[in-house]
Amino acid sequence: MNLLVAMKVFDRTCALGSLSAAARDLNMSTTAVSRLIKELEDDLGVRLINRTTRRLGLTEAGREYSERTRILLNEIAELQDSTRGLHSATRGLLRISCSNVLAHTRITRLLPKFLEENPQASIEFNLTSRYVVGIVEEGYDVAIRFEAQTDSALIARQLGQVRNYVCATPAYLDRHRRPSHPHELAAHSCVLSNFARRIGTWPFVGPDGPFNAAVGGRVSTNSVEAAYQMTLAGFGIGNLPSLLVDKAIAAGELDVLLDEFRPGSSPIYAIYPHRTYVAAKVRAFVEFLTRELSPDLV
Repeated sequence: MNLLVAMKVFDRTCALGSLSAAARDLNMSTTAVSRLIKELEDDLGVRLINRTTRRLGLTEAGREYSERTRILLNEIAELQDSTRGLHSATRGLLRISCSNVLAHTRITRLLPKFLEENPQASIEFNLTSRYVVGIVEEGYDVAIRFEAQTDSALIARQLGQVRNYVCATPAYLDRHRRPSHPHELAAHSCVLSNFARRIGTWPFVGPDGPFNAAVGGRVSTNSVEAAYQMTLAGFGIGNLPSLLVDKAIAAGELDVLLDEFRPGSSPIYAIYPHRTYVAAKVRAFVEFLTRELSPDLV
């Protein structure tokens, strides 16, 4: 058994969730993938994966081995890059995790240009509404998110900021008194979103400096897109990024509120593992985002 090959097969099986998916990804037969994982288990003397006809699940030993395997494979890839002198080359698979709203409004349209500039690179682009993603544990090279994750094992490079608007539909404002100060929001129905930890308070800047205003509402969501749709439906007042609401504001579907108090903006970060050698493909992609995306932000 080639241990490194077996580890790579196990890692892709864990990442993709099935033997057949890993086989397709690695251009191998499902039988070969299953055999290598069985040989790995025999060598370790433990079961790593519980197999049933419907699903594949990691054992406790499998979960721990998976985490350590991903770290080791990343270190090996970085060692190969640095030894080959690939500091000026961009090649290989780049695994990217991106929030849905950033993907749909900005990032997706940039990817073809990156691949055109880097013909030896390929991309696996995964979208999610999760605020926190296990970048190292799930094997991602880069995550693109509103706000930075507080983890010393990660580097967060700010790409820019997205302006936020507190807004509501004209129909909602016809039924409820328009707030003249952020502190009046507590008496309104606010659409709460934890995409940037904006559940109980919203940040503003007034004449005396920054402050947080208490907000309340009957619904909260982890999806900024869902918060936008509920605001647009007239459910209440939303605190939403310009990426989503610019067109609705221009069309008169949403009215801007409290803009004189400068609602807090949402910074956008490229987040990647903190390592001695940053892979050339990661460095190139982050530099590309800085160049192409930052001028489009505030």
